[in-house]
Amino acid sequence: MNLNQECYKILKGLESVADVTEYGDSKILDLGINRDPGMDVGIKIAEVTMGSLGEVRIEDNRIHVSIPEKPSIACLGCQLADWAILIGDKNRMGSGPARILARKPPGIIDKIGYREKSDKAAIVIETPVLPDEKTCNYILKSTGAKKLIIAAFRENSKVGFINIMARVVEMALFRLDNLGYNTDQIISAEGTAPLPKLDDRVMFTSNDAIIYGSSVRIEVKDWDPELTEKMVSRASKFYGRSFEEIFNEAGGDFYRIDPSIFAPAELRISFEGNHYHIGRIDQKIIERIGYPETENSE
Repeated sequence: MNLNQECYKILKGLESVADVTEYGDSKILDLGINRDPGMDVGIKIAEVTMGSLGEVRIEDNRIHVSIPEKPSIACLGCQLADWAILIGDKNRMGSGPARILARKPPGIIDKIGYREKSDKAAIVIETPVLPDEKTCNYILKSTGAKKLIIAAFRENSKVGFINIMARVVEMALFRLDNLGYNTDQIISAEGTAPLPKLDDRVMFTSNDAIIYGSSVRIEVKDWDPELTEKMVSRASKFYGRSFEEIFNEAGGDFYRIDPSIFAPAELRISFEGNHYHIGRIDQKIIERIGYPETENSE
């Protein structure tokens, strides 16, 4: 498999619904800055963000993400927005398979252990302004690729909204990684979360939806039962508070937030015929922050 080659091809297929800017061998697709092609394109971008290893659908006002194989590569190797890329005078977060080529960040990429070489690089950047030629050259140099394609969008666009909500499984793997679990032991993963209203508060409400309304299921090769109770958002001392309040208390800095709150509301684990179930969707909080009725709630 070559995730960059596959995702480059997928993004090329979206040129007809994007405003395209070219700098030499780099193409930038505006898919949610000055125009917004909608939810269906958002689904395709979310799948590209996972390196084409995940499947996304929207049903009954919920997002559903399924990663039938290699979820560690899909989520932590590709989808995790952990490449700070300078656009203008501010860092914007990049995700997608180009992170593997650039080893960004090296600690996570090396831990996952997946490598690939590609003359084409595909990346997704959440940004309110278009990347410039300097940014494109930096990405090309970092990845070693000869051709680059970038999907760019604002977080409060429809494409950005789906991209954020499609991180429901990634948040569970991020929590596992923080607890020292080898995420390469995960065989498959799937998750679902309610879709909040799309408005300028989506950064806050999307996190609330996942923290209090998500359900994730993983199948693993190995499991440490001592991790089970720590794996859901209820284990955090911040549980019960809105993400906006938590964010503001941290001075508007994601990296100052206790990572224990970044976890699913409910988790099911399957391991060699054993099944663990921890947490529960908190309907009272979901109702308080204005989301629809959710299955398996209190």
